[in-house]
Amino acid sequence: MEQLNGASPFPDPDRAPGKELMGHFRRLARSSPWLWNTVQITIGVTDAEQHAIAFSAPNLPKHLTVLIRRPDAIRVEDESGAVLFRTEHINDSRDASFVAATRKSWLLPPQLLAPVYGDDGLVSRRPEADYVNELMPVGLWSAFLDPVEVAGFAPGPADIAFPHPSTIHSLRSIGDDSGRECLEAVLSRGHSYAPIMPEAPLLGEGLTRIRLDRATGICVLRQVLDGDEAGVEHRIAITAVDEYMIDGLFTQPLSSLSDVRRAPLWPIPGLADYPGPPAPQHARHRGGPAA
Repeated sequence: MEQLNGASPFPDPDRAPGKELMGHFRRLARSSPWLWNTVQITIGVTDAEQHAIAFSAPNLPKHLTVLIRRPDAIRVEDESGAVLFRTEHINDSRDASFVAATRKSWLLPPQLLAPVYGDDGLVSRRPEADYVNELMPVGLWSAFLDPVEVAGFAPGPADIAFPHPSTIHSLRSIGDDSGRECLEAVLSRGHSYAPIMPEAPLLGEGLTRIRLDRATGICVLRQVLDGDEAGVEHRIAITAVDEYMIDGLFTQPLSSLSDVRRAPLWPIPGLADYPGPPAPQHARHRGGPAA
């Protein structure tokens, strides 16, 4: 790596970001599971020439709308609103054989656990929990929603030269196109970098520009600057945070023999011709006993 050869990791050492701001960026990257419960985002991808890349789906949409409700509810729509993917079941029960067979089944969702917070209210050290959503249709989306891999689950040890999973080459505070406050950094992989999804790392082989939304901790920009994927850019627009989302948005409708929303009509021929005997005038109420 360049820093091992004596080169400074910063393009302009005199304008290098302070330790407090870099620590704030890393704590923000660890905090996403505790900053939001539901989110609606729009995802788009462009190539090196800034041309939109279509997704491999019917009608080849260039943007996808994704609705997430933690811990495991997902809905994906194309530009016309057609549903491309959604969760089949939510909160499935686990029988005794499943609980006894796997260790992962004992891990709790992070929202039920308390992390160690820093002075800025962001997470300094994360507990062991069930973080990875295995139902996510695209592995890289898990890294967008929880970019902890660029910071690690806890601060690195102080007795080694490069303790962090990534090296910050530049860092600045900016606002995105919708006016949301973000922290944007140019990063490279460190010795201890370990992507959450090995087949879909958030950082490329060289330099990668990463932008984190300050309110949610979500990665809203990933731009590869070096290597074979140089110029490829993923952009996320956050359109709603912590709005109420019902189960029907995520689950498939189940067939039923008697759907009360569409009650069948059962006409009885001739009923109008034979209305029955008239009710007594001195009845207490319709159909009630006589006084």
